Amino acid sequence: MQSRYIPVFAAVIALAAGSPALGWQAPAQTQKPAEPPSSARNEAAAGQPVNIKLEVTITDQTGSGDPLKKVVTLVVADRGSGSIRSLGTVRTQGRVQINMDARPYILQSGAIRVTLGLEYNPRMLGNDAPTEWSSLNEQLAVVLDPGTPLVVSQAADPASDRRITVQVTATLLKQGPGNSQLPTSQLPTSQLPTSHSHTSR
Repeated sequence: MQSRYIPVFAAVIALAAGSPALGWQAPAQTQKPAEPPSSARNEAAAGQPVNIKLEVTITDQTGSGDPLKKVVTLVVADRGSGSIRSLGTVRTQGRVQINMDARPYILQSGAIRVTLGLEYNPRMLGNDAPTEWSSLNEQLAVVLDPGTPLVVSQAADPASDRRITVQVTATLLKQGPGNSQLPTSQLPTSQLPTSHSHTSR
């Protein structure tokens, strides 16, 4: 008599183990999202293999007189950094200089973000100038449309009516002869950083 109940008891245990309402369910396995290859991350951090021409125009004007313009040009790769040091000495006045540091960054929208540092110590305007020495020192970050100039600062001499205006233009250059502008839609994905240094006397 006892042996007749063994198969029935075993069947009840099997049903209880396999029924979601009666017993334990195996937890669902979650898949970890795939990470991009390290090479792709490195290329994204490095930037695109495109050179950017930065043109900084410094306009120095006093009163209604003719403005004095200085143009500083620097070519830097995307997310690279570049610097220029232009130094000179004027007799009876001392050192004059134009120093510039720049770092461009191409945004997904096609605009160019530029971090710019500029130091401008011009020569004295004349023996009757109200100040013996003037200096412009600025640090800024600005977003530019490629090929479109933008006035980024206008400074006034605290001792005279002298005004110093800074305008920046960023232009995308393609690799190869001509250095013509490259459409943003054709930009690739890597970088060749470069820097420049110049000294004159």
